[in-house]
Amino acid sequence: MQPRSVAAVSVVDVQKRRNPSKHYVFIISVLYSDSSSQLLYRRYNHFFNLQMKLLDLFPEEGGERDPKHRIIPLLPGKVVFGRSQVRDVAVRRLKHLDNYCQALVRLPSRISQSEEVLKFFEPKPEDLNPPKDQTHIGSYNGDECLCVFVVAADYQRQENTEISLRAGERVEVIEKNDTGWWFVSTAEEQGWVPATYLISLGGLGSSFLPEEGGGRRCPR
Repeated sequence: MQPRSVAAVSVVDVQKRRNPSKHYVFIISVLYSDSSSQLLYRRYNHFFNLQMKLLDLFPEEGGERDPKHRIIPLLPGKVVFGRSQVRDVAVRRLKHLDNYCQALVRLPSRISQSEEVLKFFEPKPEDLNPPKDQTHIGSYNGDECLCVFVVAADYQRQENTEISLRAGERVEVIEKNDTGWWFVSTAEEQGWVPATYLISLGGLGSSFLPEEGGGRRCPR
């Protein structure tokens, strides 16, 4: 039996969640080929991981050999830093992610019905039973903003899911992982970086503490 495919998709909202730590999820409304529908909840880095897998699986369609032949849509990432409210930034990103998803499911079936795409749009247990500790983006307070940090020292990426950093650069922290790796967005790209290279704009003094061996530690 052929697995069901995605007939239509729309990214409709953003939620703030607090467990296991504060993070944001985008709500995706999916209509399947069997006429069933489901709301899915995906973090921004889930889109990023999907994009990296697709570019690895379909290098020609991703424009690796010739950019003119690229058909895989670009994943939005550019963020204008400043005193932007979470609502403004997230709504802007929501629109671009909506365009990305709609373009993705319109691709030839070898991509749009590939295992990676079908898995991304298949409901997970947490989609069927979402947590109660959620806040829709529309109810955010005006003084709440996305977490912006300054890069303390140059960092050269080691894996394709990471990004390089330049000292003095500003980044937006999208997700904090307990392993010490944070998912960030720069003005050009997104990826994982070691949290030890980041300084909170809220405190450039005591909040940036030395570790053993001369390293430094970013507060969590």
